[in-house]
Amino acid sequence: MKKKISKVLILSLCVLLLAGCQKNAETDKDNEEDKKTESLEVEDTEKEDTDEEDPVEDQNGDEQGLADSSDDEQGPKTVTVFAPNENADGFVTVNLEASAVTEGWVTEQLIANGTLPADVQALSCKKTEVDGVTSLDLDMNQAFQKFLQSMGTVGEYVVMGSVTNTFLNAYDCEQVKITVEGQTLATGHAEYPGYMTKFE
Repeated sequence: MKKKISKVLILSLCVLLLAGCQKNAETDKDNEEDKKTESLEVEDTEKEDTDEEDPVEDQNGDEQGLADSSDDEQGPKTVTVFAPNENADGFVTVNLEASAVTEGWVTEQLIANGTLPADVQALSCKKTEVDGVTSLDLDMNQAFQKFLQSMGTVGEYVVMGSVTNTFLNAYDCEQVKITVEGQTLATGHAEYPGYMTKFE
């Protein structure tokens, strides 16, 4: 009889502890999101003062240049930023307000939510039209490729999905081609020579 009572008490204690820990984790997550939103608003106002546009040449062939090489989306916009979920089998999203969308701003948000390490940079981002489809040409630095190479296949998939989906949403495009310093992105698990659509 004493064994049954002690088992029930231990089980009850475990349930209470788990419920309490879960509540604290949710509160911590909410606090982190509030802090991120505040810091993003400050960064946006600082970024506005320093951003400059660069001239660009139109591309030949099937692609037509639609904007400059930095392809900044002017004006306030809500951007959905994607990140891998805890199980690395899907995505979580956060909607953020941007006073102006730039490749630097989008990359900073992916770094802030833990999708990318701090040394990753977007070198250029150009909105184009390929065969009637609104497309994005995104060139990343070598640190992006090295980061992907350090991951397993599943990790690579959710990071590529997060980057792809976030940039497609930010620039209102249907497909994106990601290169590394002008070269085809290759990680050891996969090569990404062409355009990619939204990851599900």
